Amino acid sequence: MSYESKHTFASLPQMERGVSKVLGRDPKGNNFLYANGKTVIIRNIDNPSIADIYTEHAQQVTVACYAPSGFYIASGDVSGKIRIWDTTQKEHLLKYEYQPFSGKIRDIAWTEDSKRMAVVGEGREKFGAVFLWDSGSSVGELAGHSKSINSVDLKPSRPYRLISGSDDMTVAFSEGPPFKFKFTLKDHTRFVNCVRFSPDGNRFAAAGADGLIIICDGKTGEKISALGGEKAHNGGVYAVSWSPDSSQLISASGDKTVKLWDVSTGTAVTTFNMGNDVMDQQLGCLWQKDHLISVSLSGNINYLDKNNPDKPLRVIKGHSKSVHCVTVHKIDGKSIIFSASHDGHINILSFVLTHLLGLPNV
Repeated sequence: MSYESKHTFASLPQMERGVSKVLGRDPKGNNFLYANGKTVIIRNIDNPSIADIYTEHAQQVTVACYAPSGFYIASGDVSGKIRIWDTTQKEHLLKYEYQPFSGKIRDIAWTEDSKRMAVVGEGREKFGAVFLWDSGSSVGELAGHSKSINSVDLKPSRPYRLISGSDDMTVAFSEGPPFKFKFTLKDHTRFVNCVRFSPDGNRFAAAGADGLIIICDGKTGEKISALGGEKAHNGGVYAVSWSPDSSQLISASGDKTVKLWDVSTGTAVTTFNMGNDVMDQQLGCLWQKDHLISVSLSGNINYLDKNNPDKPLRVIKGHSKSVHCVTVHKIDGKSIIFSASHDGHINILSFVLTHLLGLPNV
């Protein structure tokens, strides 16, 4: 008897308290990415019930990032391996595999021509590398830090610039290619968790565990302003994501809020209150098309509503750890899936599955 996959029920991101979660952006606007265990999850942004899974890593995956062309995804794991694989075919064939350093990969960035990559993390001898995607040849050095690098980004237009944020509480600014370290920004007093260029490349934002979000000139690296004045959030800021027109950004914080900022005035336009429980801390965010998304410490994926900041448009729930058992029951004529996992949760898929998936009536 042959079997055919009908539907994939994707897991949530695997979260860790105090560690930012990077959400990968599809340049075509259709999907977003995140990691859980040894897999990369690809979900449709408009209909997150549509999902695909990449399972070829031997170690726990930490981050995944689309190439600007949209044809490839680069994913990194805790051992320091980078796998670059195809997005156009169902098999996701491997194109290249590299190990730029030994240690956990924390972030990945591409130049806009999809030819160069920057990779950072917790290396033993070095904390980052910049290389050609199709040969692994170095195109400069990623220097200026004395501790692990948490975040990296590349200016999406020429002249290219590289920024990185580290546990040493600094942001390093480099010019290239070949990339050479120019100077460090020392405005933060705690770990720098996230650095991101605006889509037009004119500015970049640096967010830290001290609650600060610094806005700088994208070409020169000079500080322009600090969002919210002295502090942007009452807790650490773990992620920022720019609007497509580069005029606004959203920030995710451990104070259990997400804020929408007008960058030109440095003021918060909207504050999304995500709850009062420790699991409501916000560790990741993404602005893609008209969707504003955040990720809670619980792993829940929240679609934010500008018109009702206290209630998300939808909350995507699921399992974040291994599923131990699954059963199907028929209740009031509907086939319902119950699943239980190592995270202590029992999930109920409460929509009609008999016709959708061809499941038997149990």
